[in-house]
Amino acid sequence: MSIARRLLTIQGGQLRPFKFTIQTTSVNTQFELPITAPGGNQPNITVAWGDGSVDSVIISVSSSARFHTYSSAGTYEIIVSGYCPGFSVGNNPSYKNLYKSIGDFGIVQFEEVDFYGCINLTTIPTDGSNNAILNDGLNTVKRFNSTFRQTGITIIPTGLFDFSSNVVSFVNTFVFCTGITSIPSGLFDNNTNVTSFSGTFNALLNLTTIPTGLFDNNPLVVNFESVFRNCRKVAGIPTEFFNGNQQVTTFANAFNMATTSNLLTGVTPEDANGNEIFERAASPIGTNCFAFCSGLTNFGSIPATFK
Repeated sequence: MSIARRLLTIQGGQLRPFKFTIQTTSVNTQFELPITAPGGNQPNITVAWGDGSVDSVIISVSSSARFHTYSSAGTYEIIVSGYCPGFSVGNNPSYKNLYKSIGDFGIVQFEEVDFYGCINLTTIPTDGSNNAILNDGLNTVKRFNSTFRQTGITIIPTGLFDFSSNVVSFVNTFVFCTGITSIPSGLFDNNTNVTSFSGTFNALLNLTTIPTGLFDNNPLVVNFESVFRNCRKVAGIPTEFFNGNQQVTTFANAFNMATTSNLLTGVTPEDANGNEIFERAASPIGTNCFAFCSGLTNFGSIPATFK
C-alpha cells in the first residue's frame, strides 16, 4: 500500500501528531529519532524539534535528517506528524536517558513502538476522560514487545490498550518497571487476539496485587512464561485466575519468586471446574512455575515439575 493510501486509512484520514519530551543537560547535545521500517515500510514524517529550528522532513530511516543537535541544555517537546510505522529506542539506545515523558501517542500508524531502557521516562498519557483520546493511536500496533521495558513509569494508565484490538503479543512489555505497584483492572479486555504474555510483568519488584480476571478475555494465549516472575511483593493469586486460558502450553517460571524473601501466600489458581493449572489434560510446561513459593498453603502438593 502506498504511503498516501496508508495515510487516508488512518482513523478516516484524521492524523494527529505523536508528542514526547526530552531533556538535555549540556550544550550541543545530539539526538537521533529512532525510527524503523517494519516490513520495509518507510516513514513519511515532519519533525518539529521544539527548539525553534526548521522542521525536518524524513522519508527514509537512513535519512540524515533524523539527527538533530540542541545547542543549549533544556527540555524540548518533539512533535512527529505523518506516517511513522516504527519507533524503537531499543534498537538505538544511545539517547535513551534523554526521554522524559510522552504527551500523546498521536495517530501516526505505529506498527511497532518501544521505549526500552528509558529510565528517566516517567510519564505516559494518563488523564482520565482524555486517556482514550491520547492512546487511540496504538490501535495499529500488533506487538507491544518491550514497549515500556526498564522505563521509569510508575502508573499503567487505565485503558492503555483499549484500542489495540489487533495486538498478538505482550512479550516483556513492562519488565523491570520497578516503580509500578498496581495493574489496572481490565487492562487487556479488548485484546482478544493475544497469544503471548511471556515476561509481561517480570521483575515488577514493587507490584503488590494482581487484579481478578486480568486475562479473562484472552482465550488464545499459549504462553505465560515468566509473566509474574520475581514479583516478590505480590500477596496472592486471584481465584480462577487462568480460567479463560485453556490453550496455554507453558506456565514455566510464571510465579517463580526467585528468592525466599517473598510475600506470596494463599493457594494456586484453579479453573471453574476446580482443576489446578498443573492438573490440566493438555499438560502444559510448568518448569519452576511456583519456585520459591513456599508460602502457598498447598505448596506441598504442587508436583515437582511445577516448582
